[in-house]
Amino acid sequence: LHQFNYCPCQYLEQNWIVPKQPWLLNLDGWRDNPNFNLWCLEEWALAPVPETAFNKPHHSLALLPPDALSTLMLTIGGALHSFAMRQVVLKKPKQCLNNVFGLDVARFLIQQGPMLLSQWPKGWQKALPDMMKEDEVERHMLKQGYAWMKFILASSSHDILLRWQFKLDQSLSQVKENTSWLVEEQRDLAYRLTKKIAKQVIPQWFHLLK
Repeated sequence: LHQFNYCPCQYLEQNWIVPKQPWLLNLDGWRDNPNFNLWCLEEWALAPVPETAFNKPHHSLALLPPDALSTLMLTIGGALHSFAMRQVVLKKPKQCLNNVFGLDVARFLIQQGPMLLSQWPKGWQKALPDMMKEDEVERHMLKQGYAWMKFILASSSHDILLRWQFKLDQSLSQVKENTSWLVEEQRDLAYRLTKKIAKQVIPQWFHLLK
């Protein structure tokens, strides 16, 4: 929790820094420099998050390291398309999905994704993009996963939400995905589904999720 609160540079995606202090990225050890970490806290007006904030289990999503968070978000995006993925039979689109998710995760999504919930709420399953280009499919899945996590963290404080966003590409924070298909009463179900996926794709970090 100390790193999460006081050392944001250690997990900050570099493109958050570029518009403000691009020169900083050329310095060795900038991520560990106390002065830069203090600047970061002051620049974004971040206060420490008390341990009690994580009594709300879904807040623990923000504690995941950047790589694990991106993997989880991408896979959540895939899970929301798992019914459609199961219908893909042509070689090129199949290869595209395998390349975006990796063979093991793509297989998990196709074989087990539809069964992650016994009854999927309306709107939770999506059609695949019309153009199955790897970079576009990956971006689409990440945006869906980002919107999903932001919905789960909707009641979180500024100090939790921004630290979570710091771990992701800054451009995702500009995403305005329509999430009208997600309703307040489904937040706990959404978090339970997220944990099921996390246990499969980031087992080494699953202990962080309450």
